[in-house]
Amino acid sequence: MAKEENHQSIVFTRAFADNEYGNYHVAVLQAALNATPDLGSTTLVPHPQPMSQSRQLVSLINGEADVMWSATSQVREKQLIPIRLPLLKGFAGFRVFVINPDKQDSFNYSIDSSTLKTRTLVQGSDWPDLTVLSSNGYNVEGEDWSLWFNSMYSLVEKNLVDAFPRNVIEVHRDLSRHSDKHVSLEQYHLLNYPNYEYFFVSPNNQALANRLKIGLIRILENGELNNIFNYFDFHEEAGKLVDSGTRKIHYLDNPNIPYRINYARWDKHPQLAIEALRKELIELRK
Repeated sequence: MAKEENHQSIVFTRAFADNEYGNYHVAVLQAALNATPDLGSTTLVPHPQPMSQSRQLVSLINGEADVMWSATSQVREKQLIPIRLPLLKGFAGFRVFVINPDKQDSFNYSIDSSTLKTRTLVQGSDWPDLTVLSSNGYNVEGEDWSLWFNSMYSLVEKNLVDAFPRNVIEVHRDLSRHSDKHVSLEQYHLLNYPNYEYFFVSPNNQALANRLKIGLIRILENGELNNIFNYFDFHEEAGKLVDSGTRKIHYLDNPNIPYRINYARWDKHPQLAIEALRKELIELRK
């Protein structure tokens, strides 16, 4: 009877009603909750209404939902409780260029960052990437975008821009959806800047934040988190791009995230990630 009295429904928000959207994040959430049965029984429930990230944030602040996932920022970390484990291994901060393959010669391996900054790039007009690229001196244009970013890929195909820097996690899914277009991955370059995707918890639910930290520690320790990550094909493809060793990486600053963490690659440095999560728990107890 006591177990039923302690049972909690945990409501998460999401941006799209797409059946595939968020499957990885939900799997990690569920695994973290399953790894902490000593803290009570739970049921994970999607919020019935898909919504923008700004609306998700309001829903958590108002107590209409409990947890969301998104790229972090200084503002977001003050408004909500961040669970500072980069869910995507820091891959969310890597961008690969999508180009018209006829332009590959203008992206040869020998060019440096200053030359890259002369190329015309495109990003979503309301994406944080636009600010990151422009603040680092890149020649980038904002574009209104539609689902799966049709306009960007059309601009690339028609040579109206030189390249579309795209998240390495998402680019292969995009290309499969745009297989009819004359576009491809550029072969020699990657951009990288701090961009960490975290779980965020309602500011009024510190107990859930602590539970998720404990659960993530446990699934880091037993390897389950890495198994979940590797289950998703596009994650494996992203890892191949980042770890190829044949691409020149151009490092940028991110005005929205003034720090880099040394455990983003928790698959390679699990103990550093575990220690960081434990440190947050210890600080809370002081």
